Amino acid sequence: MKKVKNKIFIGIGANLKPRGYSSVQDGLNAAMNMLSGYGIEVIQCSSWYETSPVPKSNQPLFRNAVFSASCDLNPQELLYCLNDLEAKIGRIRTSRNAARVLDLDILDFNSECIDLENLIIPHPRMHERAFVLIPLNEINGDYIHPVMQEPILSLIKRLPAEQDILKI
Repeated sequence: MKKVKNKIFIGIGANLKPRGYSSVQDGLNAAMNMLSGYGIEVIQCSSWYETSPVPKSNQPLFRNAVFSASCDLNPQELLYCLNDLEAKIGRIRTSRNAARVLDLDILDFNSECIDLENLIIPHPRMHERAFVLIPLNEINGDYIHPVMQEPILSLIKRLPAEQDILKI
């Protein structure tokens, strides 16, 4: 029996250069290329954005994008694969919101509401983050938040002004 392809949106970002890569962007590009090895097919990627850390800190600026993808994985399997890829690029988890060489967040999974011990979808803070909503709007302007039942443009209008974001 053929598995159904799941439609997902993933946020990708980093603000540190991974060891063995020439730049932050080089590490992000490598991660995007490695997704197919996990059975994750990238459909469309937004532009890249330079963004301030959230919450504000003296960390380096982030490079962020959002991409749509399809896969046969269930949400837990997808999380495992993304965490494995982060580790392969060199991410070491320290404190929350720490600087990092790669961050992959499941933003949406088939527009479902999922609440597990280690995974909440849609991402519980996506509606508060310019670095998620603006690139997501670029690739899916019709997006409706599955919990809030609000269109993405309404969410963007309520973003805090102090989040710096620049399309690069």
